Amino acid sequence: MDDTPSGNLLLYAGDERRPIADEAVSSADAGAMRRPDDTAKLGNLLSDRDHIDDLAKQRWGVIAPEGPEGDRLIEAMRPLLERRREQCGLKEDIVYRVPPGQDASEAIAWRKRHFATGIEFRDDLPRYQLILGDLHQVSADLQAVQSIDGLVGRVAFDRLDDYAAYAAKVLASEGKVVAGERRMILHTVHDGSAATQVGHRELIEPSRRLLERQRQRSAELRDVALVVSGSDDPTPDELYAEACRDDPAVLFSVSHGEGAGRRGWSSAETQRLLQGRMVFGPYAEAIDREALSSGKFIPGGLWLMFACFSAGTPASSKFERWLRELNMSKRDVAEALRSLPAAGERPFVAALPKAALLNPEGPIAFVGHVDLAWTYSFRPIEGDKAQSRPARFGELVRAAITGSRVGVAFRELYGLFTEIDSELASLELNPKATASRRGHLWMLRQDLAGFMLLGDPAARLPGLAAAPAAKPAAKPVEQRQSLFGVFGFDVVDGGGASQRAAPRRLTLAELERAVSRVLAGEGAAAVARSQGVDAETLTRQVDRYIEAGRRALRDAGDV
Repeated sequence: MDDTPSGNLLLYAGDERRPIADEAVSSADAGAMRRPDDTAKLGNLLSDRDHIDDLAKQRWGVIAPEGPEGDRLIEAMRPLLERRREQCGLKEDIVYRVPPGQDASEAIAWRKRHFATGIEFRDDLPRYQLILGDLHQVSADLQAVQSIDGLVGRVAFDRLDDYAAYAAKVLASEGKVVAGERRMILHTVHDGSAATQVGHRELIEPSRRLLERQRQRSAELRDVALVVSGSDDPTPDELYAEACRDDPAVLFSVSHGEGAGRRGWSSAETQRLLQGRMVFGPYAEAIDREALSSGKFIPGGLWLMFACFSAGTPASSKFERWLRELNMSKRDVAEALRSLPAAGERPFVAALPKAALLNPEGPIAFVGHVDLAWTYSFRPIEGDKAQSRPARFGELVRAAITGSRVGVAFRELYGLFTEIDSELASLELNPKATASRRGHLWMLRQDLAGFMLLGDPAARLPGLAAAPAAKPAAKPVEQRQSLFGVFGFDVVDGGGASQRAAPRRLTLAELERAVSRVLAGEGAAAVARSQGVDAETLTRQVDRYIEAGRRALRDAGDV
């Protein structure tokens, strides 16, 4: 493992079909950068009260643009506002109006004047906040400021009717139950780049291990399937095979997001349509808004897409000044600046999550980056070395799949931003702090600040329907726990088994990884389940692999 304090960029040059700045960039280069003054003196922060999932205690409100434009958005979402007001036991909607184009300091000033004014008890302020409008209508900085202590999501669409359609989708999902099993899908696009290799090795695989251990220890995940997917020959079909099912699911994907190539975008409209698409390497088609506008894709679930610009594109990048100050003769990271809006062009929420959230059979919420995405957010420095720390991402997956509201699940990830910001602020007052340490924390802070939740933060994944009475009852808890400890997954009678996708044929690379996991001590049944293959078949393949290896050693005279 490369444990130097450095990071990789998850951005692809669309017209050239290659990763931008695939070489790792040292965080020490950011040692001279100052901590942004975008969280200072917020004042009257919301308290961490009990029952964070309880809307009646936490309250729910809307933040909308000023003027007639905001009026129309509020009316389009009226059925959802009425439902949330009823759940909170309020007589009136809680609505705040904001001007467009706020930067961080302006957002903080707005918060003090209109939100956390000190006139009301903090308990009277809405912890759940739904922003209406695109980034040029309500700024990304305002959402970041409110997310410091709030549970904040955003819905942004291109037509007024789309807002009404999303409101109807959320309301239809309230109390909905579905057949099948809950699933956690961890998907890596193995495109051969350094960034996705680091992402898989230090984020996806450690997250799998954390979630698997939790499945063994806790009843809340015992009946949840854990699927790891993605081959060395990546195509969208691999992801569709796991995502196009009715089961409640959380999808956590690592890939490049598409950005501008050497010639830049041909037009602002093309940039808004294509930037942030999920890229599958130089030879496969990317997943774009057309692919997700209809058909099943994580229906009613949550998608965490780790990629550059996956949630949107800001008016200016938090990394822009640093990128311009780097030695351009050594690195091509400045190419990333071509993906930012040109002067006078507006920031925007990406087309991909817009389509996914609008799709009646798509996810109810989406988490992505509204800036450049680096590998820093899961590789903090411990001592002088970068270490894999994936737990916050695993916590998000676990919280969402076990029934927390999506705003609470997102809080598991964004809460780390507050910790890093506080540490960075203290280091700037410490003359003994090294430039390397400050630089890494600066990069980590900016990377975490780029995460954004799209969708109603009060929404939940659908629940599971109870098994029909005619089916055999599950085995007693004691026996189920014992079998789980032996086999690595919950064992039920054949009549009560969950429906699963048809077994698939593993590629050579996938099969080698699966065999290695079994030889390392994982149960063959658990490995087979995570790969969507038949356990008996995998066991035979492991036996053949062992026998072939022994035969090769005997033939070579080594034994």
